[in-house]
Amino acid sequence: MTTHRTPTPPRPGGDDGGAHVVGAATAQCPLASHVFEMAMEPMDVHVAQARRTTATVLKQWSLPEAPAEDARLVVSELVSNAIIHGSGDVRLRLRLRHDDHELRIRVTDDSTAPARRRRASAASLGGRGLHLVASLSLRWGVADGGRTTYAVIPTLTEAPPCRRTTQSSTDPTC
Repeated sequence: MTTHRTPTPPRPGGDDGGAHVVGAATAQCPLASHVFEMAMEPMDVHVAQARRTTATVLKQWSLPEAPAEDARLVVSELVSNAIIHGSGDVRLRLRLRHDDHELRIRVTDDSTAPARRRRASAASLGGRGLHLVASLSLRWGVADGGRTTYAVIPTLTEAPPCRRTTQSSTDPTC
């Protein structure tokens, strides 16, 4: 596994606005895992930057468009929640494991209050983000004493090929 810095997309005017890449690691083997981490100050402008950076990283990792779009949306919701409801700097971590066919997204801040789904009324402007995360993810939850909210996105865009369980079986199983 090689380690290198992955640049974030430049902000207009050349200012990174307080966001910076902590580090990134990728593997040359296509079935290995890739990891990207980024830290940012809790400012609204960093939601869009996290979304753009996620898109760039996932494109570099050759993730198909459908799961990449789901991941961008989940990143946007989780980073927004950390900025609005959390405290301290916000850290984003993406981990793609080809052998698991999963992208794991982790957003961490310093607040110990865990993320919770809210019941939003029809007139409410907010309160639907974690419902969206839940619908796009295989699973989601909180960890690290409430400091981290995570989501797992499936990366397969097609069903895996069927395989026979025994030589004598006439019906393949998936």
